[in-house]
Amino acid sequence: MKSKQPSHEFSFFRETFELMKKSMSGISNRVPVFAQIHELAMAESGLTGKSFYRNAKNLVYGILKTTKKYGLDAPCVDFDVYNIEAEGIGQRIIYRNNGVPDADRSNPLIKYKDDLRKIKTPDFRTVFPFTFAIEAQELFRNLTGYTSPINFTAPFSLAANIRGIEKLLLDLYENPQFSKELFQRITYEVIIPWIMYQKEKFPDASSIVGSDATASIPIINTKILTEWIIPYITDIITVCGSEVYVPNWIGERYLKNPEEMFELKLKVCPNFLEGQDPDVEKLGPEIYKNFARKHNVALVLGIGSSFLASATPRAVEEKVKKYVTVGKEGGRFSLYLCNLAKTTPPENIRTAVSTAHRYGKN
Repeated sequence: MKSKQPSHEFSFFRETFELMKKSMSGISNRVPVFAQIHELAMAESGLTGKSFYRNAKNLVYGILKTTKKYGLDAPCVDFDVYNIEAEGIGQRIIYRNNGVPDADRSNPLIKYKDDLRKIKTPDFRTVFPFTFAIEAQELFRNLTGYTSPINFTAPFSLAANIRGIEKLLLDLYENPQFSKELFQRITYEVIIPWIMYQKEKFPDASSIVGSDATASIPIINTKILTEWIIPYITDIITVCGSEVYVPNWIGERYLKNPEEMFELKLKVCPNFLEGQDPDVEKLGPEIYKNFARKHNVALVLGIGSSFLASATPRAVEEKVKKYVTVGKEGGRFSLYLCNLAKTTPPENIRTAVSTAHRYGKN
């Protein structure tokens, strides 16, 4: 059977991919605006959670059409990444009609020590939802002519999904040997093989992005980050390549010295610093820009999802203007709209984009 030829129906996004690349490495003609958009795309599709999040065609077309509708830049294969590895090794996932799927917190996969044997390398060619993730990547490439970044769940967030965050945190103190075996199995039996399989399928992927929102303060502290989280991510980078990075820890606003957190972030995301609201809102964008320039890295600032959902368009304009004006100085800057959802007023999205375009010209 002949393979289906690429249609490149959304090839016009190529310009925004190049814009993002140029903006993160130097000075582009304007600041790019990208977003986590899968929840909004699902809401606008009118589909149920499972029909959207486990059907590659529905998901990819939904993301691309929604990105185009709001004038956003650089779309990617964007889904409930935290569930892929967990569901693939046996964690029960709850599918909601009107929301993002989530692990069944009442029934974790790993309840007892013997359950660690359940953590085995799946056959990624046949096991769902790994097959869905690959199909979504392939469709995205066919429609845009661009290979989206490879996704994976970082070890700590995956452990929290299959063990439960409360038990996981207790384990770190009360049963560290159990925790060590859990992290080793997750890292070497699941995450690394999954990344390597995706690299074989998409050798031209320029980046491999780990998601690790659970590894944020105040859920954890810097000691846990240093002793339990960074070492396993470093192992993944060593085995899978320097294109691996984990950018999305938050919580530096809780520290006396926020730059302590910035330093830790660069250990697992060495090419750019990412800050999100409410951290940036409290600390101000200047501290992020000064640190990024001092360490010669790019900067991404994220406008918070709760703010975008509840603020007036005028407030959105003021905040975006401030972040963009500070961030674009000297180049190497992009603006991120965090987790757009059905509760985000369309006017606020359009205001954020138009304001960034107006004040983000270089």
